[in-house]
Amino acid sequence: MGTFHGKPSGCLMFELSHLLRKNTNELLWLACVSLTDQFVHERLTDERYKAAVMELEQHINSLGNIDKITSVTLKDGTKVRAPICSRILYEEEPRLMLLREWTLFDSMICSSYIATKLKTWSDNGTKKVKLLLARTGFVLIKCQQKFPYMSQQVKSKMKEEFDRFLPEYGMNDFYYQSFLRLHGYGSRVSAADVVHGVTALLESFLVSSGSSASKQFGEAYDALSLTNVDKLKSGMQQAIKVQRAILRQGSAAITKGGSIRSGRKFRWVKIDDSMDAKYLGYPQALTKFCYFLMDALREKGARMKPMLCACASQQPEKLLVVGVFGKPRLGAVRGNAFGNAFRKAAEESKADYFHELFEYSWIVLDANTVTSFMIALTEKL
Repeated sequence: MGTFHGKPSGCLMFELSHLLRKNTNELLWLACVSLTDQFVHERLTDERYKAAVMELEQHINSLGNIDKITSVTLKDGTKVRAPICSRILYEEEPRLMLLREWTLFDSMICSSYIATKLKTWSDNGTKKVKLLLARTGFVLIKCQQKFPYMSQQVKSKMKEEFDRFLPEYGMNDFYYQSFLRLHGYGSRVSAADVVHGVTALLESFLVSSGSSASKQFGEAYDALSLTNVDKLKSGMQQAIKVQRAILRQGSAAITKGGSIRSGRKFRWVKIDDSMDAKYLGYPQALTKFCYFLMDALREKGARMKPMLCACASQQPEKLLVVGVFGKPRLGAVRGNAFGNAFRKAAEESKADYFHELFEYSWIVLDANTVTSFMIALTEKL
C-alpha cells in the first residue's frame, strides 16, 4: 500500500479551535500555511487542495478579513491608508518560487515548474524565457529588477499576459489559488513564501559551524510570526540558494549520460558535489530534487518510474537517501512504498542505518553500504 499524507495538522488544530469558538486570524493563517506546505511539497492531490482552499476561504470571510478598514478619512477630507494589524486574503498566485524576493526573470529561470518545461538550464531554454517575455511585451531589463521595484505596469499585466501565452508552452495551470497575509503598512507575504522560508531555516544547520537541528527549529518557529520578518527573509534567501543548487545538480544529472541510473523498478542518482551537498543534504531539499528530476524526465518523454536520490548527510560518513513515487493522484491505491522497503533492504545489507525521520521514505545510511543497499532494495519493492 505505501504511505499517504492525511489532513494538515494546522488545519486540524484550526478546526478544533473553531469548534471551541477560540479561532483567531493567527490560527487561521497557520492553517493556510500548513495546507500550502502540503501543496508546495506535493503531498496531496490537486482535488484535495482545492477543496481545502474553499473551506479556508469561508473561514477567511467569516472572520471579517474582507471587510476590514483599509483607509481612514482625516478632518480635512484627506484619505490615508490605515495600518492593517492582520488581514488574510486569498487570490491566485503564480508558480514562481519566492517571486517577491528576487527578480521575475530569475524566478522564471529557477522555479521548477518553468525550468523543467523549458529546460532553462540550457542556452536554448534561456532564449525561450526571453522570447516569452518579449511576446508578453515585458522589457527584459525591467524583468531583471528586484520584484518590489519592478514596473507596476508589468506587475498589473502579468496574469493577463501569462494566461494568454503560457498554454502554448504546455503550462495550463500556471496560477493556483493561494493565500496572502497583510500586516501593517508594508508587510505582504504569501503562504508559499512562508513555507519556503521556514523549510529552509529548518534545513540549514551545519554541525561543523556549531548550529544544530534544535536551534534551527527555534529559528523556524520564530519566523512563523510576522513580528520576526528578518528571520523569515533570511530563510527565503537560503531557500533561493537551495533552489539554485537543485537547478545546477538537476541539469547536470539530466544532461550528463550515466548520472541517473535506471533499474528495473526505480531510477536513482547520487549527488557527489560537496559544495551543493551542504544545500541538498537535507530530507526536504533532497525530496524537492527528486521531484525536479521526475518532472524533467517526464518532459523528455521518459517512462515514469519512482526516483531515489542520495546525498552526503550532515553527519560524517553518512548518506541520506530519499525516495518518491510521484505526485499523489486521486483514487490511487498505492502510496510511497519506499518506507518498509528501505528498512528491509538496510537490514539485509547489514547497514548501520537511522530510519526515524519525519517521513518513512527517508533514511540515513553508512556511505560505504549504499551499493549493497540499492541491490537489496530492488528485491524489496
